[in-house]
This record gives sequence, structure tokens and C-alpha cells, in this order.
Amino acid sequence: MPALGGPGARDFILELTRFVEVAQAGTDAIQYAATLPMADFEDAMQVAAARACGARNIVTRNARDFRRSPIRALSPEEALTELF
Repeated sequence: MPALGGPGARDFILELTRFVEVAQAGTDAIQYAATLPMADFEDAMQVAAARACGARNIVTRNARDFRRSPIRALSPEEALTELF
């Protein structure tokens, strides 16, 4: 994976969108995120976007921040184990 903002980041994101759907979030998602008992609003918005698109899991390198999330958070390794 390229460094954040590194030269390969744009290509990495484009490649990722070949098999990952990016969830849209609108006013309802923002209002839902505001009700979640999570310390970080950006994390809560990820939960709201995941909910809006019907996701069952969130894949993150920092599952600890999603302990209070109503959607289960998995590490990348856990997600790959479940997929394969």
C-alpha cells in the first residue's frame, strides 16, 4: 500500500474501486452518526455510511475505535480470513 498522499495513492484508490463499492452518505447518515456513542465523529460517519449501504462489517486497521459501533469492525487480516 502506498504512503498516504504518496505518488501511488491515486492509482491505489482507483484500483480499489474495481472491487469495492464506496458508500454514499447524506443528511440521514449525518444525523444517525450524531446519535452514535462513539468518540470520533469521522468513525461514526463510517458506521453511518456502512449502515446506509447495508454493510455487515467495517474493515479497519483500528478496530478499537469501533468497539461501540453497531456494525462489527474487523482487521484486514480478519476480513481476509472470513472471505477465504
